[in-house]
Amino acid sequence: MTSGSLTDIFYLARSQKGKLIASSVLAFLSTALGLVPFILTYLIVLELFNPPVEQTYIWKLAIISVIAIIGRWVILGIGASLSHIAAYNILYDIRITLSQKLGTLPLGYFNNHQTGELKKVMNEDVECLETFIAHGIPEIVGLISTFLLTVIYLFTVDWRMTLAAIALIPIAILAQSFMFSGIEPLLKAYYASLDRMNSTIIEYVQGIAVIKAFTQTTESFAKYKNSVEEYQILEEKWSLRSLLPWTLFTVMISANIAVVLPVGIWLLNQEQISVATFILFILLGVGIGVPFLKFVEAIHNYVQLQQAAQRIHRIMNEPPLSEGEIVSIPQNLTIEFRDVSFAYQDKEVLHKISFVMPPNSIMALVGHSGSGKTTIARLIARFWDVNQGEITLGDVNIKNLKLEELMTTFAFVFQDVVLFNDTIVENIRMGKPDATIDEVISAAKAARCHEFISALVDGYETLIGERGAKLSGGQKQRISIARAILKDAPIIILDEATAFIDPENEAQIQAAIGELIQNKTLLIIAHRLSTIIEVDQIIVMNKGQIVGKGRHEELLKSSDLYSQMWQAHLAAQGWTFEENQFVGVR
Repeated sequence: MTSGSLTDIFYLARSQKGKLIASSVLAFLSTALGLVPFILTYLIVLELFNPPVEQTYIWKLAIISVIAIIGRWVILGIGASLSHIAAYNILYDIRITLSQKLGTLPLGYFNNHQTGELKKVMNEDVECLETFIAHGIPEIVGLISTFLLTVIYLFTVDWRMTLAAIALIPIAILAQSFMFSGIEPLLKAYYASLDRMNSTIIEYVQGIAVIKAFTQTTESFAKYKNSVEEYQILEEKWSLRSLLPWTLFTVMISANIAVVLPVGIWLLNQEQISVATFILFILLGVGIGVPFLKFVEAIHNYVQLQQAAQRIHRIMNEPPLSEGEIVSIPQNLTIEFRDVSFAYQDKEVLHKISFVMPPNSIMALVGHSGSGKTTIARLIARFWDVNQGEITLGDVNIKNLKLEELMTTFAFVFQDVVLFNDTIVENIRMGKPDATIDEVISAAKAARCHEFISALVDGYETLIGERGAKLSGGQKQRISIARAILKDAPIIILDEATAFIDPENEAQIQAAIGELIQNKTLLIIAHRLSTIIEVDQIIVMNKGQIVGKGRHEELLKSSDLYSQMWQAHLAAQGWTFEENQFVGVR
């Protein structure tokens, strides 16, 4: 199920099959009723041209016409309601399924796919299905029915006039065939370019603060500018390619009056058709191509829908992290890396890493940027699977544990705090969705954020904006710690939360962390060495390998890299700003 074909699209809509079938049947009935007034008008004209006129018969036909018109719109409304209900239910199901699917994918998937790309799939691509399901399916059924029923009926009236009415349609079909012949590479490039442009637009908007801070204009934002230009070029190619065949198609569809009129006049002069028949073909025959025009427009929309369905299926077909079968977490929470190697695609970032982290101990990872510290932390929580070796929790390979159970043992506090555009209470409650308000407040107090929350007008019900935009950095960090405290997981992974926090907030956050790590196993990704000199074990990383292991005093003697980092840290601590010069205090 990867092609995005019509079968695959209907597969996505399978849960609402009954409503869609009912909607299509009603669309057919609505079309049939829509032809009734034209047919009855024809019969009325026949009666008027063949006196004596029977008034009762004419009134009867007129009343039936009115009933047919009313019935058509009633049936059409019911069908449209069913198709829209089905569409919105399907959209809900697909978005929920996509969200659940994304939750099962390894973190590496998100490193390789832009936020804008995923957002487009969840929003715009899924919304494309709504247009097709709610409007496209019943409209296509109605359009095909209108064309076929009209042609069939007109053939029963006069086959010569019917052939005149449809004479130009084969030329229109050839024009469409020419337009789509060999167009797939261009369409593929066009939609890929559209995706890139949408992604860079989102990136541009998210980075607008930086762009303004450095007085950059749209022109200087090269990635955005290039994506728009690329889309413009492909749009022009597509327009130029479509111009002649589409013009020919629309002319042929609407120009059948040029055939119907002379043929009708000739047959009328030959007394081979009646005036009533001539009027009927002027009314129905001239407009016979209109449904065909709308049908082709629906096909154009379907081409775009195929691209959207392919992207949806691509996510749904991504291989998830394998699910273990062991439900119960081991009592012994010793973490051990056994010759672990890991690569992002083809780039190896960890090579044969081995260490043991006993329960209720504190271990720190240090090293230069890119040495593999964060990767180790996230491998422990199985954000990715290792390429070689194994990671065990209490002598059980973490791959064999159920993911949901495994994640209950970890809580994370990172520098880059992720908060949601919701209330403070719901952001904290993410640590324990069924927590009472008293439990939330207790966690907030322990995290030293109850005071500033209470000072807000709406307190815990305050909406904090996208990514916590209404809060300061320190406040956001303390809320993330409150969330971790509420979760009460036995293992804490801490990407040093105070690395870039001002001194006033640092004291509050350090106190909150103190509450968080009581009787816990703690892994620290350390940025400031002065904060880890008392930990049980320090692992020194360099280019994906362990180059030192031990306590602070031991490493100062045994690890050249750690000693250099310590001296650099002390030097950095001693720099002050005096007389427009940076002066080292010794």
